[in-house]
Amino acid sequence: MKKVVSETSGPVFSLPWFVAKDEGFFQEEGIDMEFVESLAVKVDHHTTNPEEVDPILGHTPFEDQQVAIYRA
Repeated sequence: MKKVVSETSGPVFSLPWFVAKDEGFFQEEGIDMEFVESLAVKVDHHTTNPEEVDPILGHTPFEDQQVAIYRA
């Protein structure tokens, strides 16, 4: 089976994925699906200056190949 790791993005948006896994749809397709809690860096400070915001912060786990599916 092919191993696929994906971030979750909260129960509302991830619910279809969880149901598909529980119903065995991934396994039927030969996919060993693993879900991990969001690996994105948590914001520990707030700013009103848009220049201080990293626009690709959330993409880091995908770009670093820690997950195969980005939780966009």
